[in-house]
Amino acid sequence: MKHLCIINPMAGQIKGRVHDVEENIQNFFSGNPKMSYSIHVTRWKRDASGYTLRYVNNASEVVRVYAFGGGGTLFEVINGVIGLPNVQVAYFPLGRNDDLLTVFGKDQKEAFKSMRNLSLSPVISIDTILAGNHYVVTSALIGAETVAYQLGLELSERYKLPMKISYLLAGIYYFILNPRIRHYRIEMEYSEFDGDFAGVFIANASGSGLGSTAPDAVINDGFMDLYMIRPAPKNIIINLIRDYQSGQYAKWPEYIAHYRCKKLRITSPADMTISLDGEIFYENELNFEIRPASLDFVCPATIDEALLSRKPEERTELKDFQLSEFINGELL
Repeated sequence: MKHLCIINPMAGQIKGRVHDVEENIQNFFSGNPKMSYSIHVTRWKRDASGYTLRYVNNASEVVRVYAFGGGGTLFEVINGVIGLPNVQVAYFPLGRNDDLLTVFGKDQKEAFKSMRNLSLSPVISIDTILAGNHYVVTSALIGAETVAYQLGLELSERYKLPMKISYLLAGIYYFILNPRIRHYRIEMEYSEFDGDFAGVFIANASGSGLGSTAPDAVINDGFMDLYMIRPAPKNIIINLIRDYQSGQYAKWPEYIAHYRCKKLRITSPADMTISLDGEIFYENELNFEIRPASLDFVCPATIDEALLSRKPEERTELKDFQLSEFINGELL
C-alpha cells in the first residue's frame, strides 16, 4: 500500500504552518520506514483532483489518500479518485468546517487527527451523491441557505464567533432582512413540486448546512434526504431557524418538508446558487443521483452499530484492512 498526503495550504488551520504539517507527516513515516509515502502541497484550486487521479492511476497497488484541510480539500480529493478500484480516502480535518465528522459524533473528531489512527484504521463503504458532474459526500445546498452558509463561515472566521451563532445571524439576514425566495421545479422519481422556496437542502450525512443537522440522513442507506424550506412569516423565522439548526424541523411541517429519494432534478428560471460540500457553483438545472457504497472511507472512529446492521442492499460492510506491509504489528 502507498500513502499519499494532500495538503491544502489555504485551509483554515494550515495557513502559515504548511512546513509544520509536512514535518509532522515526515516524522511519522520516518518512524515507520516500511510505509511508502508521498506529500503534495496543492498549488491552485482543483489541483488535488488532477494530482490524485494521476498518482492513483499510475500506482500498481492500493493507495490511501489523506486529505489535509477542510471540506473543500476532501471534495477535491474525492472527485479526483472516486470510481478507481485501488484507492481509499482518509480525512485529516484542518479546515474551517468538518461536516462529515458529525456522522461519527463531534467527540470523536480527535480520532481523525492522528496519522497513526488514519494509517491503521479500516475502511467503510459510504454513499455519495452524483450532482451533475461532481460527487458530494455530505450535502448540497441551494438558494438562501447557500448564501447564508457562506456568510456564516465568514462571520465565524472574521469575528471569531461560535459557528452556531454566526449561522443564526446569517440565517436572520437572508431569511428576514434580505429574503431570497426563488421559483424551483423539483422532480423526484415519485413526486414533483413547482413553486417558491427559500432554500433546498439535500443531505447524504447527518450534519451540514446552516449549522443544521439532518437527523434522518444516513450515509450508507442508499437514499438522499431532501428538505424544502417554504417562505415563512418574519415573526416566526428566528424560532424556525433555531429548530432547523438543531434538527427539529418536524415542528414546522407547514414550512419545511422532508422527502427521501434516489434521483432528483431541480430547475429554476435563473441560475441557482449551489453549494456542493461547501464548493460554490451556479446552474439553472442540476440532476442528483445517489451512488450507494461508492467510496471507501478510512474510519478511525467508533461506528454506530446501526450503520453496520442494515439490510444487505443498504448496509456498510467493514472491509478487511490490509496489514501485509506491517510485520508483527510493529505499529500497534
